Formats: sequence, C-alpha cells, structure tokens
Amino acid sequence: MNRLDRLTSILIQLQSKRLTTAREIAKRFDVTNRTIYRDIQTLRLAGVPIGEEEGKGYFLVEGYRLPPVMFTIEEARALVTTCKILNYHTEDSLKHNYESALLKIKAVLSLKDKDKLEFLNSRIGYHKPWAPTSLFLDGIQHSIIESQKLKIIYQSKKEEQITERVIQPCAVYFSGAVWTTIAFCELRQEIREFRLDRIKELKLLQTHFKPDKTFNIEHYLEERSKRLFLNP
Repeated sequence: MNRLDRLTSILIQLQSKRLTTAREIAKRFDVTNRTIYRDIQTLRLAGVPIGEEEGKGYFLVEGYRLPPVMFTIEEARALVTTCKILNYHTEDSLKHNYESALLKIKAVLSLKDKDKLEFLNSRIGYHKPWAPTSLFLDGIQHSIIESQKLKIIYQSKKEEQITERVIQPCAVYFSGAVWTTIAFCELRQEIREFRLDRIKELKLLQTHFKPDKTFNIEHYLEERSKRLFLNP
C-alpha cells in the first residue's frame, strides 16, 4: 500500500470510532508507531482536525466528516462472501441488518462492478447445517450498548426448568453453533451465561444498569477455556 492510500485509510479508521491509538493503526498497516506519528502530522498539516487525548489515542474533531467512501471491488467481494457465510447463522436479525447494509454498499459501486458481484453471488453456495434458532441477538445487543435491563423467560438444559430472570448483559459470543450472552443475573446475583436459543421470551425494561467498564471479553473467554480444560 502506498502512502497516499494509507493516509486515506487512516482517516477512515479515525472516523470509525471515538478514539484510535497509534498502535492500533500501526498494527493494521504493519508499520511502526513512528510512521503513524508522521502520517498523523501530515494529515494535520493538510488541514484535517485531528485531536489527541494523551495516553488514550487520536480522534477526529466532532463535525468533521469524510465524503462518501467508495469501496474497492476486493472489499465488496469480501462483503458479499461474508453475507453468504451469515446464512450459517440462524439469527434472523443479524442476517437482515447485514443484508440491508450490503445493499447500501452495492449502491455506490459502478455498474460494471455491480454486474461482477451479481455473477459472483450466483457462484457462491452454502449448505445450511442444523442449528438451534433464536431471534433475540439484536435485542441483547441493544441492551448492551444502552445498558438497559432485560427480562427473559429462560429454559435450562432440563426442559422442566423454566425461570423468569432479569439480566444485565455485558457481552455476546458465538461458539460456532449458538450465540450466548454473558450477563449479570439478578436472580442468582452473579455472572451467568445464557444461550440465546433457550430464551423463550425477551422484554426490554425501562430500567438501566451501570456497565462494568473493566470487563474484557477476550480475557473472559480465555479463562472460560482454561476452566473447561481443567474440568471437562
């Protein structure tokens, strides 16, 4: 990637989140932090309003926006392929939202590239395996970002055990077969896991909770794997 392309990509990355560290950017482009410092300075000299929170990262000043982004055909191919892969997931909300976003992406492509993608789409197949179904991923994701409590009717492994819970979701993960939410359970007064395919009903409550800012999903899953290895 030449420097001009990298500078443009850095702008897009800065616009994608509130704060971005030089280390994150350098890792993406496989360059040194020093290179990124120079790139940031070049962008500032060109008039791009890039701010910095010391020790936390860079940000684009509120109100500054890039013009509409044009996708490369390679990026579009990756997105079309991902859409096919999502057919393995039985979360209808996830598939619907992704397909909606993909339509907007296709809208900015040239007619030639649109034709190419349609042809590629017709040549990518999938064999849908059996998997438990669930409709609640979107609601749980909403709960996570808005810190709103959820009331659920949950069925445990034993079919006769159905309970009503109020939970405070903090994360979700996909195991390759089902989605699971990690949440504080007010009934048990501890962190529990709830498989989405075992949730029978879900209601978003108007009460909020204080999210645990120290929670780290990678660390949690790593510790979970260790526990399963030691106690199979």
